[in-house]
Amino acid sequence: MKTAITLITFLALSLFGPEASAVTNSKLHLNLFNDGDFVVVVDGVRYTDVRGGLDIHNLRAGTHQVRIVEVFRGRGKRGQQGREVLYNGSVNIPFRSAVFARLTNDFRLRVTEVKKLQQPVQRRPVYRNNRGNRNNGGGYNAFLATKNRMIQEPFDRNRLQIAKQFVRTRNVTSAEVAQLMRTMSFDRSKVALAKFAYPFTIDQHNYRQVNRSFTFDSSVRELNRFLLNQQPRSRNRRR
Repeated sequence: MKTAITLITFLALSLFGPEASAVTNSKLHLNLFNDGDFVVVVDGVRYTDVRGGLDIHNLRAGTHQVRIVEVFRGRGKRGQQGREVLYNGSVNIPFRSAVFARLTNDFRLRVTEVKKLQQPVQRRPVYRNNRGNRNNGGGYNAFLATKNRMIQEPFDRNRLQIAKQFVRTRNVTSAEVAQLMRTMSFDRSKVALAKFAYPFTIDQHNYRQVNRSFTFDSSVRELNRFLLNQQPRSRNRRR
């Protein structure tokens, strides 16, 4: 008796809005024999050299034509290749669902389970304003505007002043500090900003990631010495 194994297909849900995701939002879990070599055709799309199963992505809701052919290599006279059609029929895929089906020993495609899939929730990034209140989008827009202003400045001293004005008026993340540092030309300016911004950073446990913005190892060591002298989660603001 042939042993069936399960290969699970994963759907890459569309990121282009509800109209697009409604079209291709289901997936199929096929169980095929693990001791065979197959050619599978789904809605005219041919998959060759399938061994044991097949991953199929982005299926529309509705009826899909499925043809499963087992290939015998090097058998028969003169090692000629042989083929045998094991299944030629259809499978119904409901809207936003995962369908589990297996090829039975009598060569039928049997649906064993259907699960509803949840619509993925696309979350907008959450930031904090200068009073610690959560908001969506506004804080990030201010960060981008500040970063662009710094890029347009020709000198690091002006970039550092703009960055300090931004940092002292709101809570920032380590990743944001690192991005602002990368707009600067010299490590001494980057070190100055990193030291200034640390007390205003809401994820101080991630702060060592700003080290990737430095050019020289000596700057990394200088900031590490500074961090060792700071109180954990310090909220003392510089004036």
